[in-house]
Amino acid sequence: MAEKKYDLEDRIIQFAIDVILVSRKADWNDYSSKYYQQQLIRSSGSVALNFGEFLGAKSARDKLNKLTLSHKEIKECQNNLKIQLGADLNDKQELEKLAQESLELIKILRAIINSKS
Repeated sequence: MAEKKYDLEDRIIQFAIDVILVSRKADWNDYSSKYYQQQLIRSSGSVALNFGEFLGAKSARDKLNKLTLSHKEIKECQNNLKIQLGADLNDKQELEKLAQESLELIKILRAIINSKS
């Protein structure tokens, strides 16, 4: 049986998808919930889009810039998730799962940045 190749881009895209799916369960009639859900959707999508640009960048400087943007956005996702958890804005178990994944992605992206700096 062939072993599946690990693909960080796929993992980051899946994180953005999971954010959307969890956000659908939120109370969109509550101002704070809606605000943080919308921001989380934007920042998680930005992680994926900037990482895709990192993969296609030509210069080392542009690669580092796009990777740094992805790292910044995933840190924003993590902080957003902490706020949502603290304010009980969505399903706790789902938010904790996303928070754990964001932490792992932060560590991976930081390691790549450090190797390129």
